[in-house]
Amino acid sequence: MGFSAPRLATTRWLAFPGSDTPAELHPALLGTLFGTLTVFFAALVNSVIVTGVVAWHEGSAPFIGWFVAEVAICTVRLVVLAVSLHRAERGRSTPTDLYIWISVLWALSIGYGGFITITTGDWVSTVIVCLSSAAMAGGACLRNYAAPRFVVLLLTCNLGPCCLAAILSDQPALLVVLVQTPLFMVGMTAGAFRLNRALVATMQAERAMVRLALRDPLTGLLNRTGLEQGFAGRAGDALFYIDLDGFKRINDRYGHAAGDGLLQTAADRLRQVAGPDALVTRIGGDEFVVVAADHDNHSAIALGNDIAASLREPHAIDGDLVICGASVGIAVHDGGVRPLADLMARADRSLYRVKAMGGGARLADVERQGELLPF
Repeated sequence: MGFSAPRLATTRWLAFPGSDTPAELHPALLGTLFGTLTVFFAALVNSVIVTGVVAWHEGSAPFIGWFVAEVAICTVRLVVLAVSLHRAERGRSTPTDLYIWISVLWALSIGYGGFITITTGDWVSTVIVCLSSAAMAGGACLRNYAAPRFVVLLLTCNLGPCCLAAILSDQPALLVVLVQTPLFMVGMTAGAFRLNRALVATMQAERAMVRLALRDPLTGLLNRTGLEQGFAGRAGDALFYIDLDGFKRINDRYGHAAGDGLLQTAADRLRQVAGPDALVTRIGGDEFVVVAADHDNHSAIALGNDIAASLREPHAIDGDLVICGASVGIAVHDGGVRPLADLMARADRSLYRVKAMGGGARLADVERQGELLPF
């Protein structure tokens, strides 16, 4: 799911995961702040029950007002979270700024409850509320460690008022809160930053593994799996099946290192000619596949000619200029959605016909009229 980045400067600053975090990871880290409806609902039930019990026990206007405010805030936050998850699943913009500030308001509500409870001097209510506040603070840290600054603000709003209440209370023993709370906040903040770094490192490792799984290690091009994942199969896709002519002869004469260099050069030329939006793939040996969108029969043939011309340019190997041509088979379709296997099979048949004629950078398009076009 993709959640919209915060628009306000303050919420962008709060949600920032860290200067050493790659920008490509920011959207995924932002998504961790939203969590799931199940986890949030459990926290909501706990919060409403605690405030309700304390309001019933105290029976005064500040506590009844706190209970009403808590129910309203939790309801709004639940609705905002549900809307955000729903819109993110459908690739639509999400109310990220509103969600962040509603979370801060919730933390302030919990802090307010802790303040009014401690100042009453009622130990029963104080124990209930403070235990809940500590639990909620821990949950805020564990849910939001992707944004450590956000964690610091939530902890301050949640636990800060308890320190102020301890100062105003007529119970000297409560002054220990002035020691406990800052130590707790420092420990939780440090934990949030450590978890953040661990999460970023894990995500980077996962992405590196995905790249390795989808890429050819020699050329850096997509492999067959990467091609399958990236293939759209929409009308207008043109697939070019490319086989290097004479590669085995060059590889045998100059060695495998020279052959690897030739493949890398061919890959670079294919990237340049095909453009940034094309899928350029090495499917094995000296065979490559290029998929380019929005091509009719004539433009596909023109691109195929450019590919063949690029690959025919000489390669410098051990002081020699070596020409390794290419045979190209093309398949284009202009209607419906077709699987990759169908398009590859058509292009492979085109390539087979080219090879049967002796190769030499010819093109064939069997999707239309089956015509053979010599380079």
